[in-house]
Amino acid sequence: MQFETIVDSHSHWGPSITLHTNVSTREIMRQQEETGVTHVVLIPFPSTAIMSNEINIELLNETRKIKHFVPYHYIGEDFSPIPDEYRGGKWHWMRGIQDSSSNYRVLDDPDLPRLIEQLRQADKPIVFEEELDFTERFVAMAPELKLIIPHLGLLGGDPMDFLASFKNKPNIYFDTALADRSSILRFVKTIGPERVFFGSDIPFGSMRGELQKVMDLDIPDADKELILSGNIIRLARLAIE
Repeated sequence: MQFETIVDSHSHWGPSITLHTNVSTREIMRQQEETGVTHVVLIPFPSTAIMSNEINIELLNETRKIKHFVPYHYIGEDFSPIPDEYRGGKWHWMRGIQDSSSNYRVLDDPDLPRLIEQLRQADKPIVFEEELDFTERFVAMAPELKLIIPHLGLLGGDPMDFLASFKNKPNIYFDTALADRSSILRFVKTIGPERVFFGSDIPFGSMRGELQKVMDLDIPDADKELILSGNIIRLARLAIE
């Protein structure tokens, strides 16, 4: 089946200081043309966003020019809230060791409750990447926030542990980027297709490879449509043209 709308809910854009690479608008559009992905959520690289909020502004300006790009705001280590024009946010190993270790002292920061309240009022999805224990503690502190755990939790622990912990929490969602097809299917069967999002995590994955995993799932087309577009359109309140 051909899907009229496909939204990549997790792609990086712009330069990465640590990786010495730059994901250009041209490259993202090339991959869109190759796959039929119609809209892309753009997220700054963590290393660049931590150095300066300027990349958040540059990303927003790019999405103003290209309407099928969707801006997400990188939540900085100063607990920057999500400004109105962004459709969601990214929380990534806050003050921790990137892709390796959470900093649990963040949970005791006296300014964290203020940020949680700002995020609650904004009511936008947040791609949230931390260790499982950190994530569990944060969810207990912020039970109303809509969190999307990338890679089914792969970089924060065992995806099946994330699934067991959050299967009964309807405000916790997962994206498929870099996960294997059997794990994706396990999540869909356990929590339903309504809580799973297609993502590529460019440049770490490709639209073609990550999209094919979802297309190959032995599930109804209606469920695939939710994963490929319906869920993110609903959660981020996207106006798809």
